[in-house]
Amino acid sequence: MTHYEYLNLIYKDGVWGKQVACGLFGISEDHFESYQSLDERFIKNKASTFFFEATGYSMEPMIFERDILIVDRAMTPVSGQIVVASVNGSFVCKTYIKKKDQVILRSENRKVQDLMITKEMEMHLFGVVIGIYRKFPVFD
Repeated sequence: MTHYEYLNLIYKDGVWGKQVACGLFGISEDHFESYQSLDERFIKNKASTFFFEATGYSMEPMIFERDILIVDRAMTPVSGQIVVASVNGSFVCKTYIKKKDQVILRSENRKVQDLMITKEMEMHLFGVVIGIYRKFPVFD
């Protein structure tokens, strides 16, 4: 079934046939903000904030291909946070795991192996992922 066929099933005679709640109940218009700056919300330090476009599938289901990662270089990574790192000259986005003297860059997709950092590898932590921008597909 195509997207358009599905829409035709739930939209008949100018009326939607299904409803879904996506927010809080009983919110009135006086609780709406007229404008919210994404800069103010996500960027604490402009000089240390960078944007990367995600590629690949190793961080799914959390991060998808073409997501824009908001990365703060000023933050010191803590084990369990998602980071952008340079490994042997290539940038990767992984979950940073620190266990004693061992560093693991973990993929969220369980089909992709974790990257165990060895002494022979050159790794530099670029920054901590503090947000994700995802553009949803729009159907014409």
